[in-house]
Amino acid sequence: MTISARLIFGCFVILLGALAACTSQEAYHIPEMPTFDEEYYTYALAWVDEVIQDEPDNAEAYYRRAALLLQQNKTNNALASIRKAIEIDKDIPAYHLISARALLLKGQNREAVRAAKLARSKGGDLIEIYDILAEASINSNYFEDALRYSDSALLYVPKNPQNYFRKGKAQVMLGDTLAAEKNLLKSLELGADAVAVYGVLVDFYVNTGDYNRAKSYMDKILEQPKNAQDSRLLLQQARILRQTGYEDSARMVLYRIKTQGVTPVVLRELQNVHYQDRRYDSAAYYSRQLLNTRSDDKQAMLTLARVQNKRYNYSRAIKQYEEILELDSMQQYNIHQIAQQELDDLRGKVAYLWRKKQEEEFQRMKQGVPSIQSITPEKPNP
Repeated sequence: MTISARLIFGCFVILLGALAACTSQEAYHIPEMPTFDEEYYTYALAWVDEVIQDEPDNAEAYYRRAALLLQQNKTNNALASIRKAIEIDKDIPAYHLISARALLLKGQNREAVRAAKLARSKGGDLIEIYDILAEASINSNYFEDALRYSDSALLYVPKNPQNYFRKGKAQVMLGDTLAAEKNLLKSLELGADAVAVYGVLVDFYVNTGDYNRAKSYMDKILEQPKNAQDSRLLLQQARILRQTGYEDSARMVLYRIKTQGVTPVVLRELQNVHYQDRRYDSAAYYSRQLLNTRSDDKQAMLTLARVQNKRYNYSRAIKQYEEILELDSMQQYNIHQIAQQELDDLRGKVAYLWRKKQEEEFQRMKQGVPSIQSITPEKPNP
């Protein structure tokens, strides 16, 4: 390696040491990454490019370039550099490891698994390898693999909160509720992000219909002042409140979100909570507001049809259902099917009511006409 190459690689000792600290530390309190501004990266990349220009077969230079680019979230460029390093020297485990990390960031989970396993076969850092394998398995819905890799990682770093978090997340998806809750709360105890931990539990209990448990964990999330203004969390809270019978509280939360900006999602929730609470005028109002932003939104159209049905405006309701069915059936397919069924039911009800009315009219007519007198002549008195 040239003198210039050795100089530039020395410049990266701090950077790579910081990277290693984030993945291989045994202290469990992950230190903050040092701040590298744009000027630093520009200067460092210029040095690396100079090394590559002088030594185009220098695999280590491509590896260092990939590490810098990955720190800048330039994942595609980082992958191009690390592929070049691997092309030059495929036996260095660190090259495959950084490739796995970049692929994971791109969401190419299967490719990340292959790269991580290749790094392992060449003697790479097992702590980071198992981290990547566990995360990629979670992302790919291979939950049993995620459990196995999380356990392997915990053998090396038994107090790493992220491994407990992944393990609990996998157990949630496998339906092992008690073990999942235990590991998720363990990750929280070791310093995992509370919103992430409680969020997994909230989602799980919402999906299983246990809204009271979901509410208890959502309350814990919102105990932190920084989360109390998060519109995404507040929206989920409103949905949970609606499902647990706190419609008034759900409305108040939605009005708070609305002050931060009116969005179709907020309008839809307001429409739903008012309809559930039988406030049909308000439900219709928000349905129309939603249709002003999305004229073909079948959910809003369906709510309007239902409101007309509740008000006994059957002809208007039928017309609204028919407008839904005139739209593309593949768009919001489930709602399209519901609209077809409800329209059939409504037409059946209208036909029944019409027949009943006709029968009632017939009965009134029968009761209102005097009995017909006999036309047989009476016999004269003797």
